[in-house]
Amino acid sequence: MKNRNVFLFIFGTLLLLGLNMWLTSRYSPPVKPPVPAPVVSAAAPPPPAPRSTPAPVLPAAAGPVDLTATHTLRTKDLQVTWQVATGAVRQAVWLKDGTRFFPEAFPGLGGLEGGHFQTVHEEPAPGGVEVVFEGTGGLRLAYRVPETGYNLTVEGSLPAGDALQLIPLPATDKPVEYLGRVFTLTDSKVEAVTWLQMLHDPFFSFLGAKRKVLPPAQSRLGLDAGLDKDPKAQRNHYFAALWKLPRVADREATGYTLLPEGGRVSAALYLGPKQAAPLRAFGPSFTRVVDYGFFGAVAQLFFWILQKIELVVGNWGWSIVIFTLLLRLATWQLNRKQIVNMMRMKDFEPHQKALQAKYEKFGNDMTKKAEMQKELMELYKKNGHNPLGGCLPMLLQMPVFLAFWSMLNAVFELRHAPFFGWIHDLSVHDPYYISPVLMGLSMFAQQAMTPMAGDPAQRKMMMILMPVMMMVMFAKLPVGVIIYYFASNLIGIVQTWWVKRTYVPQPIKV
Repeated sequence: MKNRNVFLFIFGTLLLLGLNMWLTSRYSPPVKPPVPAPVVSAAAPPPPAPRSTPAPVLPAAAGPVDLTATHTLRTKDLQVTWQVATGAVRQAVWLKDGTRFFPEAFPGLGGLEGGHFQTVHEEPAPGGVEVVFEGTGGLRLAYRVPETGYNLTVEGSLPAGDALQLIPLPATDKPVEYLGRVFTLTDSKVEAVTWLQMLHDPFFSFLGAKRKVLPPAQSRLGLDAGLDKDPKAQRNHYFAALWKLPRVADREATGYTLLPEGGRVSAALYLGPKQAAPLRAFGPSFTRVVDYGFFGAVAQLFFWILQKIELVVGNWGWSIVIFTLLLRLATWQLNRKQIVNMMRMKDFEPHQKALQAKYEKFGNDMTKKAEMQKELMELYKKNGHNPLGGCLPMLLQMPVFLAFWSMLNAVFELRHAPFFGWIHDLSVHDPYYISPVLMGLSMFAQQAMTPMAGDPAQRKMMMILMPVMMMVMFAKLPVGVIIYYFASNLIGIVQTWWVKRTYVPQPIKV
């Protein structure tokens, strides 16, 4: 029995890892190298330009460069602000809820170091507008911004020695405060490093540990973006700024740059949410910037199922409840085996106490304790019972739970998604802490119903201690995770009641 359970545990783990690898290959098809955006003929009829703030014009005459002048363009989805002198994107705002992409001190994306440009103006372009920065000697940089969507294109004429500053690496963490990772993408993986790891010495620096460096340069790179209203408590970043380049970028001490070829430079820039559809439209490999955790492919499969449920139900909170029900039904037999094993252990409790009384006179004699343990194991073996069998179902379900947990923490769709009543956002913690308390009470009820052998005083202590610990741990977690755990507990209570009602004790062979 023991060997069979060990085999099942190993087989189940390998099966889940194999499923994760297979799904990874399915979700990660080979991606063709990016192609520079085609230049649209100037003869194309221009559509109406989006609304924008008046374009500031700097004097063309030589003199000190004004690094404070900015230019802002507002489309249906985004509000983008550039620094005029450098042409860098200093800020982007998602207009649906006002989320800022970067801190105020952020140095900007896609500009030229120093002050080069003297003027900025807008030109109509197919599907949107071009924001054009110009300087002396034919210096020109143009951002084509669509009226709807998040995919910008960048084209420019740069003099020798200049380069497009794709992602700068600041000297301190203030310009990138509360931002997450910088990453580069290949056809098979994402290499990511956090700003803190690059800008701060590690804890074990006194033992020789060194700071991290920028990931190896690729033709696809980007950074996490999007600041919550309370960025100090931020756990996830639901937006990204991504570059798709015609060739591999250059990794410098000051960040990633793109050198011109023949005096010209071109690139594509994504400023938007980490949502599958727009990311896939920008490039299939960019869907990997959503961090699903270790069991990423399994988590993506779970999210695909959750999406299908939401299409029918129309509410992400109820979709989580229904998915939890389906998941518990799929693991019904594993959970049933765990409950039956605990009830069987309860049947063995009188015999276990009799053995303990038999050897009590020997005190702490380790030889006699070993004999008692051997006699107890022979009793279990004679009755075909494995005392560790109740732990195996729990271990087999842990990867599933972790995959679903990481999925709920990562997906953009749960951001600002309401459930009912006081729950208006499944991606943040419960402002009134009602759901963690309900989860703790459900856990207490489930433990009270579950038969457990052992010291009654210790059991009562654990019945109170464990729910309280879980309430404290879950208090700041997203409500979506707590709904999953609470629904799972309720289903577990029903299952425990049913198993206890149908359980038939078997006689113990002594």
